[in-house]
Amino acid sequence: MDEHLNEDDLLQLLFQAEEYEDALDALHPEDEVKPDLTKLKTLRFTFSKLAIVVGHTERNPGAKGISPISNYEYFWNKRLAKLIQSFANSNDIECGIFFRDGVGIVGAYKKVVQWSPHSCVELHFNAYNGAVTGTETLYGLYDPSREWAQNIQNLMVELYERSGKLNRGIKKRAIGERGGKNVNQLENIPSCLIEPYFGDASKDAFLADNYLNELAKSIVTAHKNSFG
Repeated sequence: MDEHLNEDDLLQLLFQAEEYEDALDALHPEDEVKPDLTKLKTLRFTFSKLAIVVGHTERNPGAKGISPISNYEYFWNKRLAKLIQSFANSNDIECGIFFRDGVGIVGAYKKVVQWSPHSCVELHFNAYNGAVTGTETLYGLYDPSREWAQNIQNLMVELYERSGKLNRGIKKRAIGERGGKNVNQLENIPSCLIEPYFGDASKDAFLADNYLNELAKSIVTAHKNSFG
């Protein structure tokens, strides 16, 4: 990587890479993965709904995490999504898992809209140079998404005991910025995109592995606190 590359230049390159990846995914409809939806069966009339979007695709799996992650974002976060779904169901929350494979970002979020959840989280992890660590959450222009992003960020910061610069905070994104396309697809549903850790940094990779169950529980807790 160019040592003179500043953060703005890097973000622009990452945005361009995201756009290319998304266009390529949408050109392969044969890759489509159907949503994994739960329907709780009890005497209750309605349940709150939590949507999980798995970042990236099998064709373009995202950043590679070092040991003990030892996997790409897509495959690691498919595992996390199933844990979230399990904890959500045990808390009387219906949880749907949605995929970008074969349909791209817009196609995945169209399916989220059709399911009508109360909240949505897209799963990712960061990577840079093997030395940077920290936790951040992206959100879009829909006002309630800010509070939703902050609630999740607070729980993740508490979980990983982040302080100072390691708490990278919540970041508002418009379309045309990195992550902006993702977090601005839902006009009436609070949504965010989480980057809990840097998968290419040893310390964060161990945090990711050691606290995977707890991260899943934190996301469910945030939903339950906000939407019941």
